[in-house]
Amino acid sequence: MRIQRESRFIFFIALFSGVALLWLAASSQNQKDPTPRAERPFGLEDKDILLYMEAIAKIREDASFLTPDTTREQVVRESLKAYLSEKDAFADYLTRDEYRKFKETQDDSYVGIGMEIKKERDGRILCVPYPRGPAAEAGISVGDELKKVDGIPVSGKSVFAVASMARGKPGTDLNLSISTRSGIDKEVRVRRSGVTINSVSTYQLGKIRVIKIISFTRDTKDKLRRILKTWENGKPIIIDLRANAGGDLHAAIDSAMLLLPKGKRIVSIETRKQPKTYESNGEAVNLSSPLYLWQDEATASAAEVFIAALTENDRAVSIGQATFGKGTMQDIVELSDGSAMVLTTGHLVTPHGARYDGVGLAPTYRVSGDTPVYVTKVEELAGVKSNGRSK
Repeated sequence: MRIQRESRFIFFIALFSGVALLWLAASSQNQKDPTPRAERPFGLEDKDILLYMEAIAKIREDASFLTPDTTREQVVRESLKAYLSEKDAFADYLTRDEYRKFKETQDDSYVGIGMEIKKERDGRILCVPYPRGPAAEAGISVGDELKKVDGIPVSGKSVFAVASMARGKPGTDLNLSISTRSGIDKEVRVRRSGVTINSVSTYQLGKIRVIKIISFTRDTKDKLRRILKTWENGKPIIIDLRANAGGDLHAAIDSAMLLLPKGKRIVSIETRKQPKTYESNGEAVNLSSPLYLWQDEATASAAEVFIAALTENDRAVSIGQATFGKGTMQDIVELSDGSAMVLTTGHLVTPHGARYDGVGLAPTYRVSGDTPVYVTKVEELAGVKSNGRSK
């Protein structure tokens, strides 16, 4: 349930110091915190927890927006969810039931509809269907906004929660409420099925061969390596990353290593703890072919890491539009009562030391239009035509 602005204001008075989680822990232990006051996190004292408890009691007693059967637990959990969503567009709080369902859907017996989703900073959930997958075959296009799943609004939910709503048993149907990029609302029924994601493939444009990476998965590196080993040294490599919503961060890092000499910085992750930097390890397969990366406004997350690693190390040039700008990393933090929080725990930093979250990566060469426009730019830069002859 999404908390209205009036109730959210009351909740935030009590949550100014961010004490909801600490109060939950204290209540479950039902004993005095033995930690010396000076060592307690954020410098909180017992009076802070008591203030929060007092506020919860007053809200339950006097607030007109609550029903008589509203429990203290509901108020605490909804206030925690509101606090997280206010501070972090990608954060969320999953109740015990929501988190249990999320873990269940990670089982191999559950399948999806062949679609990635990504969350905008305004809370909208956008669709990125895989080519020829169930969602795409049902008429869902890249950039369509997902409004409801089986009648349940997705507004205010994390991508983790929405993804678990979409997964289920093979052969079962899912009803999605969609708003297209042109503003048309429609209902779409999609049948869940076991979808084999071919994360890396190739396609031909005349004599030009293009590598398409639709998402970074655990097998992306090996598939990309096999393709690169068959590539003629010196022949231009084109990697199409348009509408690639990201995927596995480490898969993108490993894939970039195949095209970089040893010791080149790929990405740094800045956290409140020790920052971590990843560098190429000398596994490069092809360092002689010119490299062209295609990107657009739907290119995000791990795909942006891949692009920044190759362009900022002068290994590639990028063509297209500015990318989405998803430069943060989220983790699921389990709590003692079986619930969980989705927290942004780190910022991704390019080899040149730039944060791009909310900004995106500008292309080396900006073009707009369909695939032929991208091909024309490659021909111009590489000095070859799609029929294979030199210009």
